[in-house]
Amino acid sequence: MPMQAEAEGIKLFHAKAQLWAVLGFALLLAWFANSGTLYFMVAGDLLDPLASIGFFKDVAMASGQSGLQLVRSSQSLTVFGWLIPLNLCVAQFAAERRARTDELLVSHGGRLAALYGAKFGTVCGACLAWQLAFYGACFVLTAIRMGMRPAPGIILLFCAVSAGNLLVLGAFLALAAAFTLWLNNRAAAALVTSLLPLAGVMLYQVQYAEFDAQPLVMQLAAKAMPSYYWSRLCALNITPSFCAELAVWLVAALGAGAGLGWLALHRPQAGKRRRTGTAERLLRRQGKTAVRQTPHRASSFSAALYALCHTCLPVLLVLLGGLCGAFALGVRNSQIVDATWADGRRVGIFPGGSLPAGTAADAAIGTVLSAGLLGWVAVILVAVTAFRQSETAGAARLGAAHGISRIRYVVGSFGAQTALLQGWYAVLYLLLATAAGALAQPARAASFWVQSAWVLQAGYAAVWLVCRLCRSELAGATFCFVTTLAGVIVSVSAPDPAAVSPLSALVFSATPMPYWLALGGGHSIFWQAAGYGAGVTALCLASGLALAALRDAE
Repeated sequence: MPMQAEAEGIKLFHAKAQLWAVLGFALLLAWFANSGTLYFMVAGDLLDPLASIGFFKDVAMASGQSGLQLVRSSQSLTVFGWLIPLNLCVAQFAAERRARTDELLVSHGGRLAALYGAKFGTVCGACLAWQLAFYGACFVLTAIRMGMRPAPGIILLFCAVSAGNLLVLGAFLALAAAFTLWLNNRAAAALVTSLLPLAGVMLYQVQYAEFDAQPLVMQLAAKAMPSYYWSRLCALNITPSFCAELAVWLVAALGAGAGLGWLALHRPQAGKRRRTGTAERLLRRQGKTAVRQTPHRASSFSAALYALCHTCLPVLLVLLGGLCGAFALGVRNSQIVDATWADGRRVGIFPGGSLPAGTAADAAIGTVLSAGLLGWVAVILVAVTAFRQSETAGAARLGAAHGISRIRYVVGSFGAQTALLQGWYAVLYLLLATAAGALAQPARAASFWVQSAWVLQAGYAAVWLVCRLCRSELAGATFCFVTTLAGVIVSVSAPDPAAVSPLSALVFSATPMPYWLALGGGHSIFWQAAGYGAGVTALCLASGLALAALRDAE
């Protein structure tokens, strides 16, 4: 075991993902050092630690509480800091699977449990060490900025809160490693694990004022998410009952991660192995296909659409559609996101009868559009599957070998992906509109469908471009998740998000979630949504074509 741990440490030291993690922490620290007051997912009375939650930096507190302000500020960027360890952990476990070194170890008499146990210990230890160093640097920088010398009690409080946040992060990484082993797909594991903090935001931070009045199932679901514990630890909202909940969650999360990992390592692999055939059979099949074909100019659109339809993507979209439908119809009387902007518009995801003085048609439209809260998952599924098929599986190179230029292939594949995504959304919208009764006003229902489809298309085009620009499906999935989360935070954190800072204004106008929230509130923004969707799609497609032309020239 010590030798295996040493080997994992050497592999981690030479991994590119480790360099990206160090760079990510450096950029995060630079942002912390050069930013002023920040609010992320706050709720309650910010001056009272026991009556508030969230992540905030440099928020002035009452006299005599500057030490508490120092500890709060040093932990504020936990709201984004978990993304770096998550990506590193998923990348390391996925690399082991992809290189099939685990099979080589088993063939030489090794044990998978020892391999992945040592890997998790090494990766998790490195991530926690970097996170702790980041907390310490933020603590020192904040103390210097405030011009104070922390008392021993404040230092002990900082150590206790940091330890709590690191314990939650370690349990979260255990779940991420288990999902990676089980799904055997880097992007899918990162996506599934990233859903947990976002779900916690929707279930707890948004519902904080009425949290005790929520059904027991909703409360338990919120307390099962890591963001529940991070938001209370960073706000110093720590009580004996909360400490008991944290202990129970840590045991449950570590147990779930260990159990899922054990099942992933011990499930039958006979049907999972890569199928290989003899070179003679493959060449014979290719020769027969070449003889039967006649020269023609193939349609890259139809070929890409045919290829996408013969992956697991349609099944995943059907399952996601069922989840969206169950979510929209199951939370008719809930307020998932609720905010009022400076112009008086009430926006958010509050379907069903929760619209004040709203008609039945308003309630039906709100129910249908609440599925948009999960629409970004479909964006990631289509983008990741298409990218893996195009770049990893070699579809683009195969097209080039048959005389299809890269630019023509890019246009055709983008059109096929758009057709599949928009077709899925149209069917989902029609089914939900029928079930919720929104078709009583067909013109209005059609108008909201067109607007929401444009917003969905803009989000997909941006993720599509990021995947090709970074040559990584994980980069696209992370970008989609971060922009979705940032859009929600900016939209609900202030009445006029555009007036807070230039960065808030950019996030408010350039990310899809503010448009989804406006539509979810029953506000028609036809030309704004259409202009946003068409503009972003055209810009991303033009950038993708320019990138393809540049790579062709190379």
